[in-house]
Amino acid sequence: MKTLLSLSAIVCLLQMPALAQTTVTIVKSPTQVLTREQVSQRLSIAPRVVVLPTPSASTVIEAPAPVVAVPVPTTSTVKTTTTVVEGGRPRRVYNAERNVVVVEEANQTYEMPYVTLPVLFVKETAELLDSESRAALDQIAAVIQEISKNEPATRFDIEGHTSVEGTDEFNMGLSAARAQRVFDELTQRYGIPASVLSAHGHGENYPQYPNGDEGQLQMDRRVLVVRVK
Repeated sequence: MKTLLSLSAIVCLLQMPALAQTTVTIVKSPTQVLTREQVSQRLSIAPRVVVLPTPSASTVIEAPAPVVAVPVPTTSTVKTTTTVVEGGRPRRVYNAERNVVVVEEANQTYEMPYVTLPVLFVKETAELLDSESRAALDQIAAVIQEISKNEPATRFDIEGHTSVEGTDEFNMGLSAARAQRVFDELTQRYGIPASVLSAHGHGENYPQYPNGDEGQLQMDRRVLVVRVK
């Protein structure tokens, strides 16, 4: 009996360090993983100037507040899209169904294609994780290099976005850090010229699910590669 008690005590002691270890939280990307051909097809589409229909009275925004979010009407086949108007900033609409961002600026409206990178980060950091993230960067680097080789004037912007959780200041810094991390990986590891890329953090300014559940908030924690030229 004493032998059994001793063995039980040893097993408990051996398990204690494992229980004391810190658990690393990973920000999982719910983004559908695209093939290289699909990524190339989307980013091979050049941005274009578009003519939008005149907005109805219900969609005209004339609020004095610095930030106003207005849901765009959707159907059962169109994912949630949110329009955000900020003082001094262009109006942007992210259409998750068509994978384009529509930007209204200086009396011109541009439609730019984008893909969402299925990269993983340690929660609340810009630290990349696992082989899936590396594979995603391998893929996007190859596509950018291929398109740039055929179209030297092409330019891409790395956009960092967060959910509405946390403070505005923290989210802006976090989104910028994540965009910068992807920019650094693409330029330093893969040799893509810095002149081909730019990076911006948008924080929580453009959420698709401002009142979403945890799964939807995850979808707002994203890094996009937008073809801007």
